[in-house]
Amino acid sequence: MTHQRARGTRRVWVPAAFLGLFGAVILVRLVQLQVFEHARYAEAARAELTGNETIYARRGSLLDRNGNVLAMSVSTWNISVSSRVWKLDSVAGPASEALGKYLGMDPVQLRSEVQQAKTIDVVVKRNVDYETGRQIEADGIPGVMAVANSRRVNPDGDLAAGLLGLTGFDNQGLAGLESSYNSVLQGKPGKTVYERDTTGEPIPYGEYVAVAPQPGDDLVLTIDRTLQQMAETRLEAAIKEHKAKGGTILVLDPQTMEILALASSPGLKYSTINLNDPAQMSLLNNPSITNVYEPGSVMKIVTASAAIDQGVVTPDTTYVDTGVVYIYGTPIYNWDNSTYGRQTMTGVLQNSINTGAVFMVEKLGAATFHKYLDAFGFGRPTGIDYPGEAAGIVRRPWDKDWSPVDLATQSFGQSISVTPLQMLTAVAAAINGGKLMKPHLVKAHIASDGTRTEVQPVVESQPIKPETSATIRSMLGQVISQDPPGTGRNPRLYTAGGKSGTANVPVWNGYDDTQIASFVGFAPLEHPRILMLIKLDQNQDFQTGTVAAGPIFRTFADDALQYLGVKPDKGTP
Repeated sequence: MTHQRARGTRRVWVPAAFLGLFGAVILVRLVQLQVFEHARYAEAARAELTGNETIYARRGSLLDRNGNVLAMSVSTWNISVSSRVWKLDSVAGPASEALGKYLGMDPVQLRSEVQQAKTIDVVVKRNVDYETGRQIEADGIPGVMAVANSRRVNPDGDLAAGLLGLTGFDNQGLAGLESSYNSVLQGKPGKTVYERDTTGEPIPYGEYVAVAPQPGDDLVLTIDRTLQQMAETRLEAAIKEHKAKGGTILVLDPQTMEILALASSPGLKYSTINLNDPAQMSLLNNPSITNVYEPGSVMKIVTASAAIDQGVVTPDTTYVDTGVVYIYGTPIYNWDNSTYGRQTMTGVLQNSINTGAVFMVEKLGAATFHKYLDAFGFGRPTGIDYPGEAAGIVRRPWDKDWSPVDLATQSFGQSISVTPLQMLTAVAAAINGGKLMKPHLVKAHIASDGTRTEVQPVVESQPIKPETSATIRSMLGQVISQDPPGTGRNPRLYTAGGKSGTANVPVWNGYDDTQIASFVGFAPLEHPRILMLIKLDQNQDFQTGTVAAGPIFRTFADDALQYLGVKPDKGTP
């Protein structure tokens, strides 16, 4: 019997071709997954079965110059919940009830937050106190983990808050020294890696890899806690007495430029700050460093220093004050519209005569005067270790809108804007032997192993000669010696020097009726240990810098120098 060979038909080869193609696609996909994308999918699988948490390092403490703690970190816990474990209400219900009691949170809201989260591990509360976190750990609530963290505390409350600044929930510095020294203080974070089961629950004895955190350095500040408290208390009292809008008391050592106290108002207070209020964001700045003002007659110290250093005048050089001087037809009067007649340059400082300052600056000339302004550091930041420092504003002879009137008014502190710190840095150079130095707020670093590294004073330049500085100290001593001892600006126990300033606040195309009253003083006279700037903004009683700010210097100098153990250099009257 003859058999006929089977022939392929469409019903045979079409399904065969389809199955062959389908098998090829599967094979290609398997090769893609197992060979080319193996690493990516393996990592995804590991991510499903493992969790990790950052362990923040102990943030370094901020200490005052005597070792008193101003800011420190305490151990806390961040509490997180696995959204997979709480996916079932039968588990989430009792667990949220138990956790809610520890955290003081509503269980229903807690449950909802976790179950609606798009991540596996949900942080439900940060910085839970140490003992509560330990109890949560010991309780073994399903899906709940406690991860070590730390929280910043300030033992003295709001003291020096405007200098110290603050940190965010992630322990990063947001403002002040906490921000400028963040990389030094924060150390290096560690990490925990743990295994979890298919529900997301951590496996008690699963793989655990820990990268140990490295603690940050402690910083010893130049600030003295007692002097800082004294400055803040007296500033608030002065603002209240003179009905001022705000103010500053800045105290430093003119030989090292270590800042001993810096009080500013308005300023940051931990007890009242609300970071959700945009209007309060300006409080994160320190106006003594970040804000500018026209200093008024305090600038006459710089004008006299330049003129004497250049040799165009001496303390005994005389001129005749008629009460007004005309600059290209523009009259410039004395601050009190008085006429003083024949005066020496010392008399110009004693009586704060505007026309006398103009006399000196005309002897110098615009180019030479501005050379000294540059030498004293005006128009650029001082370089202090604090964020956001302003450079100041100086109208220059080459500016488009410059006029000779600007030169005249700059000699007594108008047409120039400075920060309080910038002004005091320049005065320090005038009285400390002529050295322009960089101010600083950190005195030393202490590493986690206890190694201490001192911050050395930095001399940047020598704007005037040492003998000029000695002359200026003597002249400023004669300014204060006019007052009977223990009255006005004159300390009771110590020789001193100083200069007041009273300046109207500039507005567009002129000045308004508000003023800034200030006084710069130092003591003892021959070997200054403290240099101080007191500034009251827009004092509503319109008292001058001599009357409003001078007496604060008098009592502060006596009290501060006694506290510092400086022997009085004049007898008690």
